Amino acid sequence: MMKLPLGLTLALMLSHNVMAAGWVQLNAVQAPQYLELPAVVEAVSQATVSAQTSGRIIELPYDVNDLVPQGAVVVRFTDTEQKARLQKAQGAMTEAQSRFDEQQKELVRVQDIHSKGLVAKAALDLAQANYAAAKARLDQAKAAVTEAHEQLEQTVVRAPYSGILQQRFVEIGELAVPGKALLRGLSLENLRLVSQLPQSQLQGAQQSPAAELQLANGTVIHLGKPNMTIAPQANSQSHSFQLRLQLPAADYSQYLLLPGSWQRLRLQTGEVSQLQIPSSAVLWRGEVSAVWLKQGEQVMLQPVRLKQLSSDLYQVLSGLTAGAEIATDAQAQLAKQQAKQQGRSQP
Repeated sequence: MMKLPLGLTLALMLSHNVMAAGWVQLNAVQAPQYLELPAVVEAVSQATVSAQTSGRIIELPYDVNDLVPQGAVVVRFTDTEQKARLQKAQGAMTEAQSRFDEQQKELVRVQDIHSKGLVAKAALDLAQANYAAAKARLDQAKAAVTEAHEQLEQTVVRAPYSGILQQRFVEIGELAVPGKALLRGLSLENLRLVSQLPQSQLQGAQQSPAAELQLANGTVIHLGKPNMTIAPQANSQSHSFQLRLQLPAADYSQYLLLPGSWQRLRLQTGEVSQLQIPSSAVLWRGEVSAVWLKQGEQVMLQPVRLKQLSSDLYQVLSGLTAGAEIATDAQAQLAKQQAKQQGRSQP
């Protein structure tokens, strides 16, 4: 192992009350092995919202590229005609209800008289027919009220899901008719990742028990067992297979996980033996990393090549082997070595 000159690394001045560092012996641990793939985010749900009633547009609260929450009002029409139609239907239903109540009472009266043998069977049949006709007119009037109420509700268009408004086809003041396209948007809750899978990794990816998404800011989203589809045919030029992985339904806008962006997909393909050390054991000088290594009675700085696993954990790629003993607090050990050097330099 290469030994670094101590004078090149002793640059940090610490207080005199720093305690001596502890030591730990490195042992190999089993950790998941991941296949990392660049992936692009795609929106699964994209829709064009169209008018279902006629009216003049009086409100368009959102513009292109705005983030729209689910259920928010995106278009509002004038509703004078729809309100008048609803009031007319409600009036007709009230009249039909009165006629129905009248015929119901008449039917009960005729049935009572007929049971006593005071009227003919024809009178009972006529009362029953009038009652059935009144009930049919009442049902028709109720259906007309439901239709008019639905027409009034359709003067307010709401977002079917949380997403981004991509395009507007109308402006305030325009007249909308049923079937006219109003807005186009995509969902941020129903997303998928699309990547190219190398042929050599096909079998490992198919058997992957877990997947995770690593964002640009270091955040890791655990996806569990991946719900993915691998194309049955490879690209004839790159010999890679298209992989589509469905993300669990959630609101990903908080992660800025937007369609068209590049992300890093990690598929677990097995387990690997590796050495892991805490971040407190590492001394950094620019891009050079080293740890304090004990060999017998000697303590030396050992350069290492690392890969960051989390904010407080590194994987050792080279420079150390299992069984090596290193200081757990590199800064405290640095202060101790400085004190020793100062003691030797004094006459």
